[in-house]
Amino acid sequence: MLAVASPAAASTRLGNAPAVPATAHIAGAVADTTPLHVTVTLQSQDPAGLAALADAVSNPGSPQYHDYISGTDFAQRFGATQATVQAVETSLRAHGLDPGPVSANSLSIPVTATAGELGQAFSTSFSRVALASGASAIVNRQAPSLDSGIANDVQSVLGLNTLATAKPLLIRPHTATALAPQDKPHVVTGGPQPCAAASSAGASQGGYTADQIAAAYGMSGLYQSGDEGAGQTVAILELEPYDLSDVQAYGACFGVNPLIANVLVDNGAGTGPGQGEAALDIENVIGLAPQARIVVYEGPNTGQGPYDTMSQIISQHLAQVVTTSWGECEQLEGFGQASAENTLFQQAATEGISIVAASGDSGSEDCFPTPPTLQVDDPASQPFVTGVGGTSLSANTTTGARLSERVWNDGTTVGASGGGVSSFWKMPGYQAQAPSFLHVINGHSSGANCAAPSGDCREVPDVSANGDPATGYMIYWNGSNTAVPPAPNGWQAVGGTSAAAPVWAALIALANASSRCAGTPIGFANPALYYAAGSAYGTDFSDITSGNNDMTGLQGGLYPAGSGYDMATGLGSPNATALAQSLCTDAIALGNPGPQGSTVKKSVSLQINAADTRGAAVTYQATGLPIGLSINGSTGKITGNPRRIGKSTVTVVVSDSVGSAAQTTFDWTIEGAPTISHVSLSSVGAGRPRMSFTVAAGRDGPGLKTVSVTLPRGLHFSKSRATVTVTGAKGKHLKFTTSLQHVALVITMRTAASQLRVTVSSPRLAASTGLTAAIARHQSSRLTLTVRLTDAGKLTTRLTSRTRPS
Repeated sequence: MLAVASPAAASTRLGNAPAVPATAHIAGAVADTTPLHVTVTLQSQDPAGLAALADAVSNPGSPQYHDYISGTDFAQRFGATQATVQAVETSLRAHGLDPGPVSANSLSIPVTATAGELGQAFSTSFSRVALASGASAIVNRQAPSLDSGIANDVQSVLGLNTLATAKPLLIRPHTATALAPQDKPHVVTGGPQPCAAASSAGASQGGYTADQIAAAYGMSGLYQSGDEGAGQTVAILELEPYDLSDVQAYGACFGVNPLIANVLVDNGAGTGPGQGEAALDIENVIGLAPQARIVVYEGPNTGQGPYDTMSQIISQHLAQVVTTSWGECEQLEGFGQASAENTLFQQAATEGISIVAASGDSGSEDCFPTPPTLQVDDPASQPFVTGVGGTSLSANTTTGARLSERVWNDGTTVGASGGGVSSFWKMPGYQAQAPSFLHVINGHSSGANCAAPSGDCREVPDVSANGDPATGYMIYWNGSNTAVPPAPNGWQAVGGTSAAAPVWAALIALANASSRCAGTPIGFANPALYYAAGSAYGTDFSDITSGNNDMTGLQGGLYPAGSGYDMATGLGSPNATALAQSLCTDAIALGNPGPQGSTVKKSVSLQINAADTRGAAVTYQATGLPIGLSINGSTGKITGNPRRIGKSTVTVVVSDSVGSAAQTTFDWTIEGAPTISHVSLSSVGAGRPRMSFTVAAGRDGPGLKTVSVTLPRGLHFSKSRATVTVTGAKGKHLKFTTSLQHVALVITMRTAASQLRVTVSSPRLAASTGLTAAIARHQSSRLTLTVRLTDAGKLTTRLTSRTRPS
């Protein structure tokens, strides 16, 4: 064992050393040569601003609703600063480590080293731990030590401890008692229909095929409108491998050719069919959103694996929806890792990515079997994640309609829907501000668990769907019969909240793809879900009112289902078609007119285009308008005569009668009026007309780019390209091109200039015989020359000048 170095005086321990479970024991030292991969996670440069923006873009009542930012913007605004990254890298190198490149979001730095090198660098030692399950883990016996100069910039060091690995949240068919065999015919939903083999296996095992799940949860209306998720991508986080041939067999059965890509993270999760979790997640999404593209991210189930995998998913942003069915109870995971994850989930919210997670299969005691206390599952308990619980579903065998649904709870021999009160997170606004009739705040709410100084703690789950393996989902797995240990192969029914989370991922993908969402992703869904429940609960959700999730029976029946929200099934299960419309309708589509330019004292008219997606009337407000302009509150038209030269930043806010709002911002530049001077028309009477004039950009205006000249009657431009000159302010000849557009001569400058002296002579300029004769007889009157100027800011001004030809 490596001797622990005494921390230097200017060092700080980060957090606490992990506790070894009472059922485990220290089995010996970890060899110094053991390779380890750790991830150093960094604090956001603006955590308060990040949290505020994540809330604002997700809240239907916010003016910034759905005003998402890009990954590049996120890294610049909220990732660690370049100076912070360099300081952390320098410190790591000073302690003998070789850090890898910082992540795209500037929130983490990978380090690969031996246990000896990491122990020396972080002043810790490592032990090998024998777990009660027979597996082995590594644990750091002291919290990592960091130089004090960077301690406040680091959230956590992940990978020093492999005690708390994530659990796949599925229940296999051999651990549950299936329902009696029953005939379940195909349900015509408009979506994919199963082959005879899947239907026959479902009838014998008591499981449901995808068409039956779709019918029970009301997805038929989406399919029948032509919506099968086309244009959407669902990312699936996996910590185990899968066999592509299993997924292909499932797709072939349903007549679907799934579009699947794989991304390996930290060298992936191995090979083989896995234990069925990955197959369940992928196949559920395929069966319910058949035209959605799927990207499977496979990472290792190690200390840093889940974080690194989720970081890759969000940073790459290939998907609009993410689903994960892997979790760990908060107490075993620790707040350091949870806090680092929370920053990732806030990033996802700011970029419009929806994340759903299974709430766990151990009822209200997520750390089961030890300790048997009230705990919830991460990441479902995260405030920027949609946690999905489990129900027991009974559906009509002919129509597919739900007959009944209760909390899934089969006791300790099988499992139960995870849910309860978080020990880490305060209750977010979408729960705290939910209407009282939803009972989100109830007799079981508490602020003690998370030590909230006021209010309550985050409650889990948010929603639910079928999770009972006795009424499970038909999947195709282990077709090669190579799973270790040996397991059922082919068509089989499985359940768990693992099965419920992909249902909600598919539903959100279908909603995103629907015409009602008009191409705008729902993003972090919880505020919209609770808003929909408060507006049309009975239409959008099926309320679960029977059962509880006290799996062991030691918690006095906590948490019981009841009217509205409960901590066993959340808001309930979906009425998908209606709910998808609600998730897409609480928004205002608002166009941005782009940068504007106007001339002082010249009339302005600009229409701001906005529409409530429900068709409701909207009202307009604007701040920062140039002096002299105003907006019509009903029509959105900005009019007036600007009275002052300068640049303004205009913000337009559009709202409707139910509190939805949208805002947009653009710049408006008011410049001085361009001028025309020194206009002359000479030698017209002699038959050799020559015209010249000087034009100048207005005060504070950009340079002139285009001059369009329209001649008075009696003069015209010929097709000759000769005898046109343009000089600048100091008489320097400038480069330009000319063209004839109708009767106008258009002069386009290669480089914009503040002043132009334009001269056009014969033969480019010609006069009619009548005008020549009139001038010769001294009978001509003043003629009007029209010039249109377009500056580099694309502002066009019309100028006229009257002159007497000679």
